[in-house]
Amino acid sequence: MYEIAESTLTLATLLRDPLVQLVMRSDNVSEKDHAELLYRVKGTLELRSLTVDPTFEVMH
Repeated sequence: MYEIAESTLTLATLLRDPLVQLVMRSDNVSEKDHAELLYRVKGTLELRSLTVDPTFEVMH
């Protein structure tokens, strides 16, 4: 099993990233809208981490 290290990326870091800024400009997305999207993604990922993975049985 792999452990996921605690991420050091922050919202501010992502919004300052040149590639992210380029995509935001090309898609005509404001910093506020992009920040809201990132918070929604973060919330969704946190919810997914709380769910139990189904156990599959091998049929013989």
